[in-house]
Amino acid sequence: MKSTIRRSAIAAATASVFLSACGGGGSSSTTGAAAPASGASAAPATPISGATPATPASGASSTPAASAAISLFAAPGAAVSDYAATGDIINDSLGFMNAKRAQLGLPPVAFQSAVAQAAANHSLYVQTNNAPGHYETAGTPGFTGATPTDRVNALYPTNSAGEIVAGQTGAFPTSVEPIDALFDAPFHRAIMVYDWVFAGPGAALTADPAKWSALTVDFADHKTVVPDDKLVAYPYPGQANAKASWLDIESPDPLAGSGQLYSGQTVGYPVTLSGAGNAAFSNIVFVITDPTGAAVPCQEVDNSNNAEATRLALCVPFKPLNPSTTYNVAVTGSLTNTSIPNPQAFAVSWSFTTQSASAATAKAATTGGSGNAAARRFLN
Repeated sequence: MKSTIRRSAIAAATASVFLSACGGGGSSSTTGAAAPASGASAAPATPISGATPATPASGASSTPAASAAISLFAAPGAAVSDYAATGDIINDSLGFMNAKRAQLGLPPVAFQSAVAQAAANHSLYVQTNNAPGHYETAGTPGFTGATPTDRVNALYPTNSAGEIVAGQTGAFPTSVEPIDALFDAPFHRAIMVYDWVFAGPGAALTADPAKWSALTVDFADHKTVVPDDKLVAYPYPGQANAKASWLDIESPDPLAGSGQLYSGQTVGYPVTLSGAGNAAFSNIVFVITDPTGAAVPCQEVDNSNNAEATRLALCVPFKPLNPSTTYNVAVTGSLTNTSIPNPQAFAVSWSFTTQSASAATAKAATTGGSGNAAARRFLN
């Protein structure tokens, strides 16, 4: 399995924005760096889910009809409080991510100073060279390694490494806005909920609107937590404050296979299922329904139709969800993993409720929302 995932840049019509992620994965036996994908390759055409409504069970449940073995990973959810920001971008990036992981039943990733130094070096490289992205060019100021794997291994030898990067011209609106935006983006979310041992955030900050502020989070070492037969769902089962919408600025664009241009548009909040280890999905069908039973059309993406969706199945609704509304999600398909060598059918279902319009406004004020509309932004 590839030890890294890479995404590349896209440009929005009104601002230069791109999201991509470079994630490690597999197991502790995975070695070396994978060859990066070249260019900003669009995902191949992918199916639209939700065309045929189903009636999934309410709340958090696994439907045993297809398989009694594969089920949702238990999530404490609201029993774990949302993260309270301190104003320090390093502490808040790690704290926010670990709070999300705790809500999903995952252990925290521990701070590792050498990994953090690799991240800080890359953030400074991005700022110095006006070079958003994961890759560095030898001979340029601040060069510390061509790839995330090179940079992490130079300071902390490991056989599993990953990286996510966020940036904005001028100052970030808040200390949690970049990490919050990364978690919203489904390909990045999958990196953040993987079974990492260590993480290290590093930032290069500026108030100069002609320069980049950059946050890099590097990851290292893998330790199995999620069993092969469990899937991590987000929004988590029973969540009562899920976001209703998402600004589609991720690259590759998870909606690229829809046949319409959604990049830079506000769409529904991405729903994801993340597998463990070497998880691979096939024949995935998402059905998201509102309280009336009406299906919510969404774009389904998984590793069978997009090589970038490592260990990931997702569906992005084409339109924002309604506030203060409970949605049911039912997902069927097949899964393989290290201990599941042959595709095994599964069916899981759960529900979540979107936050109220007023809560969404208040939350945006706390996290920084989309920040300065005139600023250029990137999330890699």
